[in-house]
Formats: sequence, structure tokens, C-alpha cells
Amino acid sequence: MKKTIYISGLCLMLAATSGCSKFLDKQPIDSPASGAFLNNEKEINVSLNAAYRSYWDFGLVPYLSASDAWADIAILRANDLGEGTFDTYNTHSSGLWRQIYITIQRCNTILDGMVRAKGNTPDATYKRLEAEARVLRAYAYHHLAFLFNGAPLITKPLTPEEFYNQSRASKADLVKFVYDEIDAIAGSLNWAPTERGRVSRAVALGIKARTALYNGDYSMAAAAAKQVIDNAGLSLNPNYGDLFTRSGQKPNAGGEIMWEILYTDALATSRTNMPLGNCSRAAGGQSGRFPAQRLVDVFEASDGYRIDESAIYDPNNPRVNRDIRLKYTVAIPGDTVSMNLVNFVYDIYNPTTSFRNADGSWSVKTNADFNNAFGPAKSGVGYLWSKYTMTDENAFQSRVSYSLMRYAEILLTYAEAKIELGEVDESVITAINRLRTRAKLPNVRPEVEADINEMRELIRRERTAELAVEGFRWFDIRRWGIAELVMPGKVVGIAKDPNDMPGIPNFKKSPIHDLNSIPDYTDQLDKRYTRETRFWYPRLEFLPVPQAEIDINSGLSQNPGWE
Repeated sequence: MKKTIYISGLCLMLAATSGCSKFLDKQPIDSPASGAFLNNEKEINVSLNAAYRSYWDFGLVPYLSASDAWADIAILRANDLGEGTFDTYNTHSSGLWRQIYITIQRCNTILDGMVRAKGNTPDATYKRLEAEARVLRAYAYHHLAFLFNGAPLITKPLTPEEFYNQSRASKADLVKFVYDEIDAIAGSLNWAPTERGRVSRAVALGIKARTALYNGDYSMAAAAAKQVIDNAGLSLNPNYGDLFTRSGQKPNAGGEIMWEILYTDALATSRTNMPLGNCSRAAGGQSGRFPAQRLVDVFEASDGYRIDESAIYDPNNPRVNRDIRLKYTVAIPGDTVSMNLVNFVYDIYNPTTSFRNADGSWSVKTNADFNNAFGPAKSGVGYLWSKYTMTDENAFQSRVSYSLMRYAEILLTYAEAKIELGEVDESVITAINRLRTRAKLPNVRPEVEADINEMRELIRRERTAELAVEGFRWFDIRRWGIAELVMPGKVVGIAKDPNDMPGIPNFKKSPIHDLNSIPDYTDQLDKRYTRETRFWYPRLEFLPVPQAEIDINSGLSQNPGWE
């Protein structure tokens, strides 16, 4: 596998200037050979573009967006990693491993070859380009550490003799590598990216902060996040929904949106199927990924209380008086939505629904979400994603970018790390209140601020509501030690009958349920849509090392429980 990655990665970089077939010529006349490539700044940039474009996706859908459905707050139409019954041959596990190593090999090839261009490139520019490649590589190793519990640590192009005898570095070794890399190169990067889609010093420190938070190194996480807060000049966009539409993202680039998978009109093949796969059947979409009730119930009522503690929350009208992030994240039956350039009333309970015509009038038409075998009622649990789906473009040609890091995450990381350190001060409350103000929620209440467990509960709820479908929940439930509580059992959704809505679920089944805002639906299963029964085993703390990799590399060991 690694030999294939090395060759295909280098060929792709060379193809941007000459084509892989020319690279394979013994004596290229008008293009760089492998021994002479990366002679100047332009060639380094061409190579870096290939590293940036080594997206981790399946069917043009970012893997991180799907990982929430491998956790407890979402579901995929087809049973997958969330069910817990997969084996070491699972295609997603092997796909992630392979694609992450493609990124690593491209970065290693750049770093090995760009020394030829050092004399032809301004020193500051050379150091910045080198730092960008090392940040991309560190980001890859961050994921290998926390997805796979360690992996081979490869920092240079491999010779053929080295391909099949790589042993795994431990999770601790990979985490240390990330820390050391960021410390070594962050100063060579500007606080702002040189162009949209590139990493910056803020992104580099954000990766360090994220790694430290996941690893429980809270002092380091808080310090790295604070550097970004104090120096990067970033801010929150006042309109949360703008962050997830193409027109709204453009002015946010380099502001709240720190780093993104950037799709562009300049390349015909540059597009994403994420909105199409999430989109309503009534709007012509494929509806293959759905939010679950547990996510919906995380969002507070607009009085700033959890729904089981609020005086204004009405379970018969769950969209009313809520955190405004809910409507920008989840489409609830009865919502008026816009998907795939279609404006309509989302409904799963009736065979017809209202659609807006081009002249602004409304017509009642057949509703495909009502009885389609692959729709949100029969294949999901009654909800749709509005986040990244209620866009202002054709879902079949979507170029809405996918955020890999937002300033909101930096604020949440800083606040959580300080809470875990027992250092709740004004800076922590300010960070949280900035997010709550945008969500039109009251500031943190004094009695919450005074209780460390109340603060811990609040920050975990804020993190889930703010960052849903952005690739964090799978990691969070493991580091919080709650995966064994939230994963087993039925996936639960909305009421089967809108005239018989279930009451408010029980969040206080146990102190740990209360602390983590985990609702219990045991007494409501007969009234709610449900899907697959999921399972939990200790081995599911990490993904298995793909069996195909072990078969060709005897030096690789398997994770506990997957042997």
C-alpha cells in the first residue's frame, strides 16, 4: 500500500506541471524529473496544492462529517461503524488509513524535495511553505493517534526495502510528534493564511490545542488556544447560518472560518456531495444521513435552560423557544426550508406539502419525504440536516466548503481546558458567552459559574450544539468516558404521530447522564421512530488497523480486541 501511495502521490503532484507519464520518462525534456523536481517556489506551491487536495472522503463526502453518525447524535441510512458490528476489513477504516497516509506521503515528498529550491526561494517564503507541509502532516498524525491509537510514524519518502517493515508508533509518540512539529514551525507562519484554504499560525496552534484537549493535556490546550485568541484577530460571525452556505462562507474565510476544504469553480471536478446526500427527497436529494433525537434535545430552550429544566420548553412544539443553532443544524417537520434551490415545508406526516413557486406563490404538491423507502421517515428517524444542506446552490454541483477549523472551536477548547483545570475565571465565561450571545441565549448564570460540574455540563452541551456534523462527537464521547453509555441501544427519533408527542425525556437517570446531558427514552420507544440497535464493546475505543495493511506488513500490530 505505501509503495502505491508514494508513487501515486508524487505522480499527482508532477501531473500538475507535466503529467505522470512524462515523469516516468527516463530523460524528460520539458518537465522536471523526480531527481530535479521542486526547484523553485512555483513548483513547491504546485506540490502543496496536491497535498491540500488529498481530501479524506467517501463519495465526495468528507469523512469527518459522517463521523457523527458513527457516534450517538446521528445516523446513516446504511448501517455502518455506529452499529459496532464491523470487523478489521471495514472499508471506512481502511479508507481513512489509506487517505491519511496519502497526505503524509505527499508532505514527505515535498519536504524531501524542496531543499533543491532553497537557494531559489526567499528565506521567509521557503520557511512558510515548509511549515505548511509540516502542519498538514501533523494534522494527519493527530488523526492517526486518536482514530487508530497509533500508527507508523513516517517522516521521509520510503525506499522499496522500507515499505513492508514499518512498525507502529504509539499514540503517545504521535501526540508528541504533533506537539514538537507545531512548536518548531508555528513561528514561520503568518497569523492569517496567505490565501483562502491555506493553513496559518492560528490553524497550527489550533491543531496543537485540539490534540492537547483530546489527550487531556489541559494546560497546553488552554495555552495554545489563548495564543490564538490573543493574537490572531479572529471573531465570530454574527449569523451562525452564514457559516454553512457558500455565499455566507466567502466573507467568513480567514475570520471565523480558519481552515476549510475549499471547492472552487475553477476546477470542474471540485465539488461535494454532502448537501446532495443530506437533502430532502421532496427537494430531489438522496437523504442518506440524518440527525437523531439525542442531538435535537441537546439544544437549550431560549431561556438558557436544558429542556427538562426550562419553564418555556413545550415538547408539543419542539422548534419554538430554542437555541437558534437548532434550526441551522436540524430540519424538523413543520419547518420551512430551502434545499437544492427548492423552498418547501418539510413534512414526514402527510402525502402532500407546500412548495414555493417561482412567482412567490405557494402550491400543494406530492411529498416524497412521506413514504419514500429511502426517505427520512422510513430510512431515518424523522429529521434532516439543515447544516451544510440549506445552501443557496444546486446540490448536484455543490461547492459549499467544509470547515476543518472554526474560531468557535478555539473558544470552546480554551473554556473546556480551563474548566478541567479548575480555573474558571472571567476569560472562560467571556469565551462561552460569546457563543451563547450569537445563539441568542442568556449569559452563563451565576449559580452555574460557581459550580465546576455545572460548568463542565454546560461546556459539553455547548460543544455538541455548536459543532454538530463537523467531526468532533466521535472523539468527544470517548475522551469524556461516555461512549459505553450513549452508544448501546436503539437510535431514537421524532414522534410517530404528531398528535401524540412524547413528553420530555429523563436526563437524570444517573449523575453521569445528568452531567453529559444524556436523555433516556426508554419509556418513549413505542411513540418514537427508531432505527437500528447499536452495540458497544471496549475494542470500539479505536478503529482497527486495516487487516490488509497487517497482511502486507508483518511489523504492524493490531489494536486490543481486534486481534
